[in-house]
Amino acid sequence: MHGYTQTERFLSLFTALRSGEGDSALRLCLQSFVIMFAYYLLKVIREPLILADGSAELRAYTTAAQAMLLMLIVPLFTRAYLKVRLLQEKHHLFRHTLLFFIANLSIFAIAHAAGLAIGVAFYIWLGIFAVMIPALFWAFAADLYNLKSGQRIFPLIAAAAAFGALLGSGVAGELDVRVGHHGVIIAAAVALLLPWMLSRRTEQFIPTGSRSLTLERGGQVQHPLLEGFLVVWRSRYLTLIAIFVILLNLINTNGEYILAEFVTDEAARHNAVTGDADAYITGFYSQYLFITTLLGFLIQLFLVSRIYERVGIAGALHILPILMIISYSAIALLPLLVVVRLALIAENSLNYSLQTTTRHALFLPVEREEKYVGKHIIDTFFFRLGDVLSGGFVYLASTLVGLGIVGFVSINIVLAGLLLVVSRAIGQRHSSTAAEQLNNMAPEVACAPADLYVTAGASQQMALPSDTFVDPDVGDALKYQAFATHSDRLPAWIKFDTLNRTFTFAPPPRAAGSLRIRVVARDYDGLEAELSFTVNYGAGA
Repeated sequence: MHGYTQTERFLSLFTALRSGEGDSALRLCLQSFVIMFAYYLLKVIREPLILADGSAELRAYTTAAQAMLLMLIVPLFTRAYLKVRLLQEKHHLFRHTLLFFIANLSIFAIAHAAGLAIGVAFYIWLGIFAVMIPALFWAFAADLYNLKSGQRIFPLIAAAAAFGALLGSGVAGELDVRVGHHGVIIAAAVALLLPWMLSRRTEQFIPTGSRSLTLERGGQVQHPLLEGFLVVWRSRYLTLIAIFVILLNLINTNGEYILAEFVTDEAARHNAVTGDADAYITGFYSQYLFITTLLGFLIQLFLVSRIYERVGIAGALHILPILMIISYSAIALLPLLVVVRLALIAENSLNYSLQTTTRHALFLPVEREEKYVGKHIIDTFFFRLGDVLSGGFVYLASTLVGLGIVGFVSINIVLAGLLLVVSRAIGQRHSSTAAEQLNNMAPEVACAPADLYVTAGASQQMALPSDTFVDPDVGDALKYQAFATHSDRLPAWIKFDTLNRTFTFAPPPRAAGSLRIRVVARDYDGLEAELSFTVNYGAGA
């Protein structure tokens, strides 16, 4: 195994990488970045386009229309998957679907340039793109890596996606001013060509020990039109994930409604003083969304991989439901705008980062059909179905039943409790599924280095061979630390490159003595192995 490249050394600042994983991780990071960047470019022109068509009242029905279209798309998508599932290369479904959406953008650009009304169609199309392409990309990524590699690298890929969303939302407005709606559509289409091109060879850059171990089952499908939904219903694991997604949407929609009510009341008070409620609402949500997006990006970049190291994927699944129970309980005790704002920022930033990454990582240990078809249906149809149910629930509860804010907060506490129960069930099944693929064994010492002599006043290097420690778990990555025996550090004249396992010795002139050094190799789950050797130093021979 070769040493770490500069790219791998940089990426290792954020997550544990094995030597050789850098190229594939970087390619997938670029793809996820561009997908979200392009989506946020298009998102900024969605509202102006539909309002320009005089169709503001239709926005209430677009989510339902998306769910209906996705129900029709499911059997078509399943049929497409069945055609490519036995092909050796894994990129076909993602690349062909992405190319289809790029072609759609070209049609929208031509239609808009011709003066045709595209607002409603574009609004519905973008809603489908927003769930379908990310779902398919993450299914593709889950199909490339095994469980151990995926849980290390997925937080990095998701961080790139979060950065793409942050940057896209930041430049979209200025780009629209400069090139107009037509130019934004073209810019997004051109940008999406990058993941279309990069995805073709991504699999070739994945080291053997990091590749997915799942196999495809052959055989005929008895009910091809229903197969997509049957993939979910046949699996208790996928059914639980679908329920989780719907519950999460219900809580999130209720939370946004609660926030909107508090903001509206505060805007009314502000309007009585300044006469400008719209400016207050615009400023509030602008700051709220920016802080949420930025915090989500920082959590994704610096915390998600470390949370996985501590509690694993199953444990990470419980964090958001627990936070929701605490947050809405705090709102019930202190129903103030500042409390609601802080609670929703915490909830959404964690949802957009840790929770989303964890939901994608849940599909690492499942079969290919469940990764592509099952994940596609959950992340598209059930996600939009959750939106429809959430919107209907808010309407019925607020308009027909007359449920107040306290009622919505209480319901969210109960729903968050149910979400925690479902997350525990998912976590248990994920752990049992992962255990079937992994024994989670500790690393072992394969060959210990010999003692060595270093001349005082001179510099000398010693690299531990890559096979000094071996980890029986496929796809696991080792982190290395070195200490002086009976100490938690090395003396100043010894430096240790933890990535390339290289010591640099430079004892002071006329120094003499011996030092026992111990090296610890720790895997992603915290299991470790240790060796030691002696460094003698003094005058040259």
